[in-house]
Amino acid sequence: MIILGIDPGFGRIGYGLIDYTNNRYKVIEYGCITTAENSYFPKRLNKIEEDLESILDRYPKIDAASIEDLYFNTNITTGIKVAEARGVIINSIAKHGIDIYEYTPIQAKQAVAGYGRATKTQVMDMIKKHLKMENMPKLDDTADALALAICHTQYNRFTTFTGTDKSKKQSKTAIELAYENELKKDKKQDKKRADMIKKALEKETKLEKIAKGRK
Repeated sequence: MIILGIDPGFGRIGYGLIDYTNNRYKVIEYGCITTAENSYFPKRLNKIEEDLESILDRYPKIDAASIEDLYFNTNITTGIKVAEARGVIINSIAKHGIDIYEYTPIQAKQAVAGYGRATKTQVMDMIKKHLKMENMPKLDDTADALALAICHTQYNRFTTFTGTDKSKKQSKTAIELAYENELKKDKKQDKKRADMIKKALEKETKLEKIAKGRK
């Protein structure tokens, strides 16, 4: 199985192409598509499409594409631009008839390093071990793309970008269960933080009332 991992963006788009046969990995090619920072944004999107098309044309036997799921951080403007670039990427891959799969950063870390909260160094070390690489790529974008490609090989229950579940009867994998546990931890942490803030506000309000009473 030949898998193309993609770390989407609009300034740098990491990609990693690997072969996974008989439980063995082989690196085919990896790199980073880049666009000029100050250039007209539609031209940047066009360059992403052209460079990606060149890769897809070189490797006509790609079985699947693994792309990072979109999430918005505090910078909405940047998030929208990433979404637009991601749309160009998905469209290019889809035109070649390649199935597209989405994975979150937590899923990728869980699959590669065995822990959804693994550090960048831990993930890098495991990528190097899985792919038997002497040296890791200098750019994180490329390493993330390779991690996404590896991630796809670790799942035996796939859901395509279109939402088609290819094995509904299968039970959840260990990786999926671990991922759900990580999400539960996040919710617990969020509740813990909310409770701490609530207590701090209640304390502050109480102190204000005491101060007003003294006046």
